Amino acid sequence: MQPIRLGLVGYGKIAQDQHVPAIHANPAFQLVSVATQGQPCDGVANFKSLGELLENGPQVDAIAFCTPPQGRFALVQQALAAGKHVLVEKPPCATLGEAMELVSQTQQQGVTGLFAWHSRYAPGIEAAREWLATRTLQHVQIDWKEDVRKWHPGQAWIWQPGGLGVFDPGINALSIATHLLPLPMFVESAQLRVPSNCQSPIAASILMSDAKHLDIRAEFDFDHGHDELWSIEIRCVEGTLRLDGGGALLSIDGVQQTVSEEGEYAAVYRHFQQLIASKSSDLDLQPLRLVADSFFVGSRALVEPFYD
Repeated sequence: MQPIRLGLVGYGKIAQDQHVPAIHANPAFQLVSVATQGQPCDGVANFKSLGELLENGPQVDAIAFCTPPQGRFALVQQALAAGKHVLVEKPPCATLGEAMELVSQTQQQGVTGLFAWHSRYAPGIEAAREWLATRTLQHVQIDWKEDVRKWHPGQAWIWQPGGLGVFDPGINALSIATHLLPLPMFVESAQLRVPSNCQSPIAASILMSDAKHLDIRAEFDFDHGHDELWSIEIRCVEGTLRLDGGGALLSIDGVQQTVSEEGEYAAVYRHFQQLIASKSSDLDLQPLRLVADSFFVGSRALVEPFYD
């Protein structure tokens, strides 16, 4: 069977660390070209722009987008207009309106689209979802705290309008929660702490709920100067489920559970392959909606300036 010929746009840290290794490890895909304005990718044709890749590069069936969300909308539009399947790294766009339009254009073009909420594919997520499906939920506590200097060194776009700040990692937690919980989540209030020299928050406290008034709370911190804390604890009448390590570890009432051995991005590309084969799409907007709502209703407090 002929592999899916794949182009990649944006060859920064996430592409180098996660996407390219996952692509090379999946025989269903063949990475044939990369569009990047920075370091070239070895072993494939490199181009300075998506337009140049589409016009002068080898034929591609699908394109993966790993650029910052600002400006990504026009690039994905260009790929869709050319009839290419698209995989879009999270968050899919700088605004909810842009992402909604990409959903519409993907449907109109009759191609496959995937908004790649990669944390949903962490090893413990599906086992957690299965356990929760028959439980009575009482309380959800999300703690997502890391050091931006370690995970996004020198990436100034994060602090600019549309860069999301602490919601860049925080949206990963929201993507898990929206996948695990049976009902849509709503933001009731948010406290956003914004460095005085930035446009995006470095920390946030969010109070959420659902139609049954489930108590959902989240604490996000992008200036967490020690070991990462990526945890979601869900208290139920029947017991307490906890995900740690961003969903890599699952415990129920303190007892460690068996989880999948497949890595996040390996699962993302497997899912993309299956979507293309079934001529379907997976373009969920709920995590981005929760971020937009947090900015919409959130109160802002200026805090000390941030220096990378």
